[in-house]
Amino acid sequence: MRLEKYIATSGIASRRAVKKSIRAGAVTVNGEPVLVPGHPIDVETDSVEFEGKRVEPLTERIYLMLNKPAGYITTRSDQRERPTVMDLVADLSDTIYPVGRLDLETDGLLLFTNDGNFAYRLLHPSHEIEKTYIAWVQGVPHDDAIQRLRQGVTIPSGKTAPAKVKRLKISRDGKSTAFEVTIHEGKKRQVRMMFKTIKHPVIRLRRTRIGTLKLGNLPSGAYRILTSEEVSELLML
Repeated sequence: MRLEKYIATSGIASRRAVKKSIRAGAVTVNGEPVLVPGHPIDVETDSVEFEGKRVEPLTERIYLMLNKPAGYITTRSDQRERPTVMDLVADLSDTIYPVGRLDLETDGLLLFTNDGNFAYRLLHPSHEIEKTYIAWVQGVPHDDAIQRLRQGVTIPSGKTAPAKVKRLKISRDGKSTAFEVTIHEGKKRQVRMMFKTIKHPVIRLRRTRIGTLKLGNLPSGAYRILTSEEVSELLML
């Protein structure tokens, strides 16, 4: 089995994160550093360590969704001791980690797992898994500006792929507008950057859907375990 797959399926981190750690020299096999992903190992006889800890096969896989509130950063720990999403799932196994991320002020649907293959499949850009957001923006963008978003705009991390953008409503005072936005990329702060490009900054942002999974009426700050059917549907995307 490839080294990064073995570590990812043990529940330590996603395969993408494991590859970075391998290149950084944080992984050893039988006491020797391995710096190149793809290194083959014998799971029966080889001893693998990740950041100084022995890697053991995972026995229980966990999949859950959290309704992340604003004000929490999506990371396992923070040097500045700010609240993290791990604080909201502290009663669960410490082997789980967030799948992807939502920025500090964005709320809504965030997945957690200890299954590296599951995380890798959802995050890899080749699968183009759709994510839907509700964005409240300043002002009332003209139709031609919204059409630019649908066709793709250039943001700091590159040009965005065509997006689905639907106007939902304009506030009574006419100072803000709500949109439903569906994208399949994971560029940094992408939805916020898209609206900034057309000069209508996002006031509030919530993720409501990932693939076939919807946030529904899950309360803010609460989580629930995914059903086996929900996990299967996500893996089929």
